[in-house]
Amino acid sequence: MTEKADTISGMKEDEYAAVYVHWPFCISKCPYCAFASVRRNDQSLYDEFGDLLLLDLRKSVAEVGLKGVKSVFFGGGTPSLASPRAIEKILNFLFKNYPAENGVEITLEANPATFDESKIKSFKNAGINRLSLGVQSFFDKNLRFLGRIYDGKQAIEAAEIVSRNFENFSFDFMCGYETQTAEDLESDLVQAADFGCKHISCYQLTFEEGTPFYRKAQTGEIKKINENKEAKLFDLVENVLRDRDIFRYEVSNYSKRGFESRHNLAYWKYDDYLGIGPSACSRISLDGKKREMEKTRDPFLWKAALERGETTFFRDDALTEEEKLTEAIAMGLRLTSGITTEDLYNKVSRKVVDRIVSEEKLKFLREKKLVDDDLSKIRLTKTGFKKIDAVAGFLLE
Repeated sequence: MTEKADTISGMKEDEYAAVYVHWPFCISKCPYCAFASVRRNDQSLYDEFGDLLLLDLRKSVAEVGLKGVKSVFFGGGTPSLASPRAIEKILNFLFKNYPAENGVEITLEANPATFDESKIKSFKNAGINRLSLGVQSFFDKNLRFLGRIYDGKQAIEAAEIVSRNFENFSFDFMCGYETQTAEDLESDLVQAADFGCKHISCYQLTFEEGTPFYRKAQTGEIKKINENKEAKLFDLVENVLRDRDIFRYEVSNYSKRGFESRHNLAYWKYDDYLGIGPSACSRISLDGKKREMEKTRDPFLWKAALERGETTFFRDDALTEEEKLTEAIAMGLRLTSGITTEDLYNKVSRKVVDRIVSEEKLKFLREKKLVDDDLSKIRLTKTGFKKIDAVAGFLLE
């Protein structure tokens, strides 16, 4: 069981950073996935990389001067392939050396085909207090289309195991593809709510360049759904979940009150976060500058750099005020609560904010009913959310 250091009184909220740990392996690569992951089914390799992730963490916290931990998120890839002991070692190192925010959230992503109840209990004993299950669908036909390695029965069994062992858990679903009907999606969401799920992510399928789905879309073998159907699904998800007291708080994320993902909120609120493992990105405040840092993408080049005692950050650049504003706007607009002007001023030069996000632009967006009339923040309306990229682009011109 992971022991946590006490929160240090006097530390400011913005001195705590979210920590992301990237697991680079999957048993099978989904045809829509553009994340940095490699197909491997080798327990000895998994054990080796568990130790390497701990080594990378030890080096990186020293390089960036980590002060405290806001949240920890094990993502990937398929981190449920890692051993619970490897997870426990990482958490023990963090919490024995750095203070944690009260109620620190510690999440692990899991694929339904990669665990049994015993392993889930072991993850919980290692310190995981939130489980994010990549369900995608409970329907066989949709799982086959998405290239998942389990069927609907296995997805249901995995959901049952998770709901028995965790109070705080999330299910991920994909929406907006040709084999899925609106009735399928509604059934998936209702079933998730019936499991007692506190948090649901529902992502629109996109064809990312370099993926098999992208190549199939280029040849017409598969097709993107039209914008009208996409908008209807956007409304369907919100309506079905709202009726079950699960509310949208971000474009693709919904939760019971108080169960919003604290880790992902760190990204959307443009707080500091540290990425560990191959391809992981960081935004860290150092010496009065916000730094954009990125790890070597290839897991075996990352391993070699660690073994040579070299840094695994291949990029470390100070962001300009304009770049910070672009990122803060792009992320913050995704939240239903919007971005307060005070938050922007705290993160970006007031002079730059006022020059680029002008009152004339905001007045135009209010007149078009794309942002609401609250002058203390920039908050998208329901119509605005459906045009979020265009709104962000207009604000940042």
